Amino acid sequence: MNCYLCDRQMPHQVTWRSVFFHEPDDVCCSRCRTGFEEIAAGCPICSAEGEGKCLDCVQWEATEYQGLIDSGTSLYRYNPPMKEYLHRYKFLQDVILSEVFASVLKEELQKQKSIIVPIPMNDEKLKLRTFSQVDRLLDAASIPYTHLLGKNRVALGGKSKAERIEMQNVFWWNEKQVPKKILLFDDLYTTGSTLRMAAKVLKDKGAKEIKIVTLIRA
Repeated sequence: MNCYLCDRQMPHQVTWRSVFFHEPDDVCCSRCRTGFEEIAAGCPICSAEGEGKCLDCVQWEATEYQGLIDSGTSLYRYNPPMKEYLHRYKFLQDVILSEVFASVLKEELQKQKSIIVPIPMNDEKLKLRTFSQVDRLLDAASIPYTHLLGKNRVALGGKSKAERIEMQNVFWWNEKQVPKKILLFDDLYTTGSTLRMAAKVLKDKGAKEIKIVTLIRA
């Protein structure tokens, strides 16, 4: 088969794991795969390297969003190859690229003991894009999830962190039962506003512990 990203032909390799655990073939060649930079350590939330909290968390902890997220992780940095990947996947609507990180997300999320809640899109954007990029990442990884939130039509892109902190919450509860332990999943962590706003709604509705996982950290 050919690499989904560069279209180079990839040799088919049979391994013991692929035979006994029915693992799918990799859809991304090793050359493209090495372009993505894994995050070994650092916030979110808040695993700042060294002592104290990162600047991002310090700013948020001075607001009503203090202490809403218990812990979390991001898997990759937003470097040029990842930026190109996300552009093709989200904005050029290359839906099949949801499979590129399926095995990585499956390994990370299967070990979680919380109910996984994806960050939703507002209805207008969903209609325009034709698919939810966050849901499709989870679908490709065969990870079950539950929608507990809806999202109003409010654009966060282009706003500064200060502007986002002052915004009214863009999410609303969809009236499904809220479990005690939740893992919020999103594709991209930029300023943390989206995840904190979502966490606030769920904490207000009875969640006791909220963790986060994002594929990318900008």
